Amino acid sequence: MNATAEAAPDEAPKFNPTAYHVTKSDQGDILDIRNFNLWYDDVQALFDITMEVPRGLVTALIGPSGCGKSTLLRCINRMNDLIDEVRVDGRMAVDERDIYGKGVDVISLRKRMGMVFQKPNPFAMSIFENVVYPLRVDGVTDKSVLEDTCERALRGAALWEETKDRLKESGLSMSGGQQQRLCIARAIASDPEVLLMDEPASALDPIATAKIEELIDELRGQYSIVIVTHNMQQAARVSDNTAFMYLGRLIEFGHTETLFTNPKLKQTSDYISGRFG
Repeated sequence: MNATAEAAPDEAPKFNPTAYHVTKSDQGDILDIRNFNLWYDDVQALFDITMEVPRGLVTALIGPSGCGKSTLLRCINRMNDLIDEVRVDGRMAVDERDIYGKGVDVISLRKRMGMVFQKPNPFAMSIFENVVYPLRVDGVTDKSVLEDTCERALRGAALWEETKDRLKESGLSMSGGQQQRLCIARAIASDPEVLLMDEPASALDPIATAKIEELIDELRGQYSIVIVTHNMQQAARVSDNTAFMYLGRLIEFGHTETLFTNPKLKQTSDYISGRFG
């Protein structure tokens, strides 16, 4: 391990998952990734990613821009399928089923994955219709089901008290932080198994960011959360486990507190301390 730890940052050592302690869940793992690779045409973007994501916990992906964090996140719900000339190999399994295997219903897969993007993206419709949109797409018309789901999702997103008397107002009339929580409510309305968050607070002010972080903590256990963040303090605050990526490789993955206070590799230490990235 010593020789690897002394490698220069651009050498990106091969990750050995057996050498790291990861906080496990008594519910097992929701996601199992083995030797996963991805190419954009002839350019390889992910190299031999191997990691397990525990069910019901928060897993953070950190690393400099362009290191593959968002690419890996979007592989989990196969959003990268929408990009031409993308190909993958290796295994990525949810509940032990390879999501890139033959016969996988990608639409059904995405329904199991709530997605929250970097910038709030509420639809130009009422708060109520924003939240129940996933049910509308599935053809749900029962008013009581829609109303119950709306209240449950808004409560889950810590937004019910702020919106219960204004459900007919446009989602676009809300503040930026409220809009992002509205997007989280929409993401959890269909009761997904996994909640994917791609820098959900990067466009928000500190107060709104704090509310998003509090919400993530409240959602822990109800959902398995994978969050991409450039904010290392945020990763340290909200996650159970943290994965450091660089040049498309998984460099170090383990219990968050241990990774931030006693990283095994020099690359991780250098990044956390601000020496590069």
